[in-house]
Amino acid sequence: MNNKLKFFLIIILLAVISINYANGLRGLAGDISSFFINIHISVKEGFNNAVDEHFAQREKIRKLKEENTELLELAQISSAYAAKFNSMLKETNLSEYKVKTKLVRALSYVNLGDYNKVWLDFEGFDENKIYGLMYQGYSAGIVTSSKGRALALLQQDPKSSFSVYMGDEKIKGIAFGSGDKIEVRYIPLWSEPKENDEVVASGLDNIFFEGLKVGKIVIVYKNESYFTAIVEPYAAVEVPAFFHVIL
Repeated sequence: MNNKLKFFLIIILLAVISINYANGLRGLAGDISSFFINIHISVKEGFNNAVDEHFAQREKIRKLKEENTELLELAQISSAYAAKFNSMLKETNLSEYKVKTKLVRALSYVNLGDYNKVWLDFEGFDENKIYGLMYQGYSAGIVTSSKGRALALLQQDPKSSFSVYMGDEKIKGIAFGSGDKIEVRYIPLWSEPKENDEVVASGLDNIFFEGLKVGKIVIVYKNESYFTAIVEPYAAVEVPAFFHVIL
């Protein structure tokens, strides 16, 4: 083999090696580039999520502050009205009116899958009495006895019932649990319950005090001898931790 041929073969070999080496470098460079791009995207997404969460928390804190301000104002107004009312009672030799409540803790659901029956940690519970149950300032159900223990029947439970008024005319009815809603039954046919009428506890059954908000009417229909109203409750009890019991 002459020198020219050897030289030509060496040139071809070097060209093949440099092409393969260049492809390897390009692949390595591509991998490195992809790695840093992925890091950049992850960091950017994490930063955006952190910013979104921060502003969501700020908005939640702002709303809570507004709600606390409103509640404080309502509490002050309520105290003023209560003082005025009790002064009037004293002038007529009647006993002072005062609503007493007690904070109680939810222990567990009675049965798995039934979210309307809850055992309560209720010190001083009287098993011969039915108590009214409140959650976040609204009616939530009743407390009764089961085997000597305090059992909360949330107001969507069919066995939970109490007396209510509807609308400005104070139309009377009895509220019963009905799945995720409340049914108010035995509404007189001569009355005129309407959609969006507010439903409040009447206090006539000594379970709740009069005026405690229950919800709003969404549907009214006629039975043979009375009206029935379907009520959307105000209290949304999802994972109960604490309730207030009316003593």
